Amino acid sequence: MDRLLPSDPSMIGEYRLAARLGAGGMGVVYLARSPHGIWCALKSIRSEHADDPGFRARFRRETELAARLRARWTVPVLAADADARSPWLVTAYVAGPSLAEAVALHGSWPAEQSRCLGAALAESLEGVHACGLVHRDVKPANILLAADGPRLIDFGIARAVGVTALTTDGAVVGSPGYLSPEQARGSAVGPPSDVFSLGCVLAHTATGRPAFGSGGAAAVLYRTVHEEPDLAGVPDELAGIVRRCLAKDPEQRPAVGELRDRLGRFDERHWLPEGVPALVAARAARVLELPVPQGTVTEGSPAADALEAPDTVIREAGPRAGASRRRALTAGGAVLGVGAASVGGWWLWGRRGSSAPTGTKPLPRRVIGLLGERADAVFTAHERGARLAVSEHNSASRRAFDLALRTADDAGTAEGAAAAVARLAADPEVSVVIGAGTNATVPAAMEACARGRLAQLVTRADTNELNAVNTTTTLLMRSTTTAGPPAILRYLNRVVKPARATVVHDLTEAEESLQTVRSIVVHKKLDGKATVEEVAADQDFGFVARRIADRDDDAVLLAGEDPGRAASLARALREAGYRGPCLANEHVLGARFLAEAEGWLIGTGYADAADPRLGAFTAAHRDRFGTAPAPWAAEAYDAVRFAAHGLTAAGDDPRTALRAELLRDPWQGVTRRVGYDDSSEFFRTDEDAGAFLYRVKNHTLHFVARSDDIGRTEG
Repeated sequence: MDRLLPSDPSMIGEYRLAARLGAGGMGVVYLARSPHGIWCALKSIRSEHADDPGFRARFRRETELAARLRARWTVPVLAADADARSPWLVTAYVAGPSLAEAVALHGSWPAEQSRCLGAALAESLEGVHACGLVHRDVKPANILLAADGPRLIDFGIARAVGVTALTTDGAVVGSPGYLSPEQARGSAVGPPSDVFSLGCVLAHTATGRPAFGSGGAAAVLYRTVHEEPDLAGVPDELAGIVRRCLAKDPEQRPAVGELRDRLGRFDERHWLPEGVPALVAARAARVLELPVPQGTVTEGSPAADALEAPDTVIREAGPRAGASRRRALTAGGAVLGVGAASVGGWWLWGRRGSSAPTGTKPLPRRVIGLLGERADAVFTAHERGARLAVSEHNSASRRAFDLALRTADDAGTAEGAAAAVARLAADPEVSVVIGAGTNATVPAAMEACARGRLAQLVTRADTNELNAVNTTTTLLMRSTTTAGPPAILRYLNRVVKPARATVVHDLTEAEESLQTVRSIVVHKKLDGKATVEEVAADQDFGFVARRIADRDDDAVLLAGEDPGRAASLARALREAGYRGPCLANEHVLGARFLAEAEGWLIGTGYADAADPRLGAFTAAHRDRFGTAPAPWAAEAYDAVRFAAHGLTAAGDDPRTALRAELLRDPWQGVTRRVGYDDSSEFFRTDEDAGAFLYRVKNHTLHFVARSDDIGRTEG
């Protein structure tokens, strides 16, 4: 429990906020007091997640279902508002520690107390499933301990939030160590998944340790899917039923009704083990000491914004100060200031020589925005490729409209990207944005495009944060890292064919690089056996390199994003005497890495001028700019042509109709075939579209093959 921040409102709806209970990617949970003086837990969803038109309907449906819950060991929903700027819901507050905290402080529970806990949780899940809900995140942290019994929290809403994210290969909702094998694979889940998670909870409670071990998330996920749980120390009277709960096959797990019968009745008098009742009492006492704050309004807070929005459900206590208008103007000025700095350089191409012949009606104009950091060489490459496509379009005699290109500088920051998109969206002539930015800026641009209902085509970024693009106006023109490194994996499977490979997981940027590990250890995209070696951010690679060399592994794949760390691994492997194939993705590229990584194979999302299939484009680029195209120029060329293809069919309302037209049919560009999954609207990775393989030679990157040619052109 933490104090409120200055930016927190003091009231949401009719609930006065007293403290923060927690915060995460989806929103903030507050301790609040109802108008009747009852302590509650209020969860406020971040407004950006509500920009998806379908979110509010799902949120409303799930909260209505959750409000029907009357099971004894669940926490009831007391109120909710799906139409608020930041949707929120209120549940009863449980003044007690979590099971995770209790086990960490007081150790494992005896058999009888573990059985009582399981009986109560089985009863609660029976109620959840009867209402048509699947919890999907049953874990010790979501089980609160009150004097009269446990309470399962966060049901229903996890599902409402989860379905806004892409549910496909590589996407997981749940917590490693407690999620089911089907969750780990990103598959659809039902009530048996909650039974598996309950089995993990009971094993942890009875032994004091997770059933599938600790360590990195990738290793835990692998053990969950492929290995048996560690149930040593689980009491004999519980071991059998816990083992059945942890069956890999959902159909082999007991139903919650059977589980409840096997675990018996809950004993309210003796259900907590020694030491825990005092912990429960201490947590309850903390709430009584909290003062209830008076209403405040602070500069820049959501509450201050709410003063200008009479229809919002977030209201501040106290009089509406006359300064509210001044606050709104100040905030607006700040936004305009950023926008002017970020998109101060406006450029238009494609107008000269593109007008209709004399005596004919001028053609309408469609403006394509190009968003990225102007100082970045990659942006220059994008710009040249885009200009070439614009000129080519405007020279066609039967075109339905002229194209113009407008560039917007995002300054290399998320804030700059959001401000630049806002400026582009305010111009009614801009029909689509090509996002040439990085993993650090494109997610912010994606959210801003969704707010402005402006389509965006992403060429370069591949962060996992883009896995929710099916809920926005954004479309990817490459796969994200959740699909794994396609060119690398194809090279391993078709050329190296390793009996044993090592995945070195550099934990420096673990969240992004974890997806590469998952594609191998969970989704088994590597045909041979894989060993994962995790290396902490402050650890060198010497020991791991020597172990790899001693084993004489067939191949090494780096799951990492940091160029300096990648260079250190390359040097450590060389010094250890390892001479087998080494592979990594494009994010490791840099002068230091190229100096150390002779012979390494690199998978990228960009084509090369040496690719024979880019011959005509490369020739036109040389003729126009006097040089061969740099990386990403061809991708920008394809993005403009793909946008023009959609705009031709979109008619007179391009913003509204463009995305639907682009999703309609696959389209073939010079770099890849662009198509989208019918259900998820996600970029198809059929035949590893848009993946390329390079080799480091003499400190320089040299093109090897397109992914779909690997095995035919590389031996």
